Amino acid sequence: MMKRWIRALVVLPVLFMVGCATTHDTTYLEPLHTADLHSILIVPVNNNTIDVQAPTSVLATLPFVLAEKGYYVFPVHTVKTLLDAEGYYEAAEVHAAPSEALAALFGADSILYVTIHEWEARYAILATTTEVDFEYKLVSAAGETLWEARKGLMYSPQNQNSSGNIFADMIAMAITAAIERAAPNYLPLTRQANHEVFNGGITGLPPGPNHPEYQNYYRQIRATQGATAKEKSEE
Repeated sequence: MMKRWIRALVVLPVLFMVGCATTHDTTYLEPLHTADLHSILIVPVNNNTIDVQAPTSVLATLPFVLAEKGYYVFPVHTVKTLLDAEGYYEAAEVHAAPSEALAALFGADSILYVTIHEWEARYAILATTTEVDFEYKLVSAAGETLWEARKGLMYSPQNQNSSGNIFADMIAMAITAAIERAAPNYLPLTRQANHEVFNGGITGLPPGPNHPEYQNYYRQIRATQGATAKEKSEE
C-alpha cells in the first residue's frame, strides 16, 4: 500500500508539470510552409532614426543569421549596386517599389524588409541605456506577406564590483556610463535581436534547404498535414 502512495506522489507532480507546459502558437508558420522558401533578398534597411550608420550595422549582421537558418542570401553589396543601377538610390524608394519587380530583378523567392524604429543611447550621468527596435517583414515573390515581427532590446551596463565606498562606486558608474555613451553597444544588441527574432519560439523561421534539419522538418510537416486532412475527411 505504501509503495502505491509513493508512486502516486511521484506521478502527480509529473502530470502537473506536463499539464502546465505552455505551447507556442505556430499558425504563423503556415504561409512559410506553403512557400517553402529557398532564397531571401535583403533590401536596404529603412532608417527612421538620425544615426546614418545604423542600417550598415543591421545589414552587417542579417545575412549570417539567415544563412545559419539554411537560406541562400543575396550578397548585400551586390544587391545595393544593382538597385542603384536600376535607379533605387534610397531605402524608402526600394520599400515602396513593387515586391514582384524586385524579386524578378534578382530571381529571389522572397524579400526581407527591415525598418529601424529605435537606435539610441540615453545618457543619465550614472547610467547609459542603449536601445534598438527593429521591424521585419518577409514578402513572397508574388507580393504576399508571409511573416512579420518586431523586436526591441535594451542594454545598460552595470558596475558589478562594489568597492564599499559609495563615492568611488558613483565615480565608477559615471565612467562606465560615459564609455557606453561614447561607444554604444549597438552591434551586439543588433546581433542578439536578429538571432532572437529568427530563432525564437514565437517568431522563428523554419529551416531553409541548406539546413541539416530541412528534410526531416518538412517530412514531419507533410505527415502532420496528411493526418489532419484524413481526420477532416472522416468527419
